[in-house]
Amino acid sequence: MKKKTLVGFENHSGLTYLNGKTKPISHVIIGKGNNGKDKTEGARYKNVFGTYLHGSFLPKNPHFADYLIELALQKKYGIEMELESLDDSLEYYAHVSVVEKPY
Repeated sequence: MKKKTLVGFENHSGLTYLNGKTKPISHVIIGKGNNGKDKTEGARYKNVFGTYLHGSFLPKNPHFADYLIELALQKKYGIEMELESLDDSLEYYAHVSVVEKPY
């Protein structure tokens, strides 16, 4: 997946520390992330993803939703596929509205 911002909000008091082959999904620009110390957010191990981000995560991050679909298709058919473009303008409007909020 090309590096792009992911938006959502955090509402947790847990502390998550990754180890082994588990990697973060992203790095935090604003917020506490997994544990408030290492500026990481979420976890990925193989094709399993977890995140503390809430707030209609997939609709506000259509590029990540597409990425998950592409991974599933690749797993099923054994070849890389690129999805046909859809009009995601409303979803990206929601995405950008969160990115541009003054915090």
